[in-house]
Amino acid sequence: MKKQWEYTWRAFWVRQIKVYVPLVAIVYFFWYGVDIGDAIYEYFGWVSEGYGPPQQRWYRVIASGFILMTMFGSLMDAISVWHYIKHPDEIPKNDEAKKD
Repeated sequence: MKKQWEYTWRAFWVRQIKVYVPLVAIVYFFWYGVDIGDAIYEYFGWVSEGYGPPQQRWYRVIASGFILMTMFGSLMDAISVWHYIKHPDEIPKNDEAKKD
């Protein structure tokens, strides 16, 4: 059952914090993935061959994809909150589709 407080700006920002905090760690590890791997290999005295700027580029493409997908989800959530604040009588009463 949906609660009316889920459609407030405060609830929106709480949801965004819950999404973006883990995203920061994921994007950081993808963005600097090869550098982090090199540091780990160097710590143990191993040699990482075959990894460099081309692989780093693809990790950054993946990280950018995560950012874009999350921003799109945030936009959809913001539109939803705005709509239901403007029209509180349309807030769904349950998660099931209405039966006609």
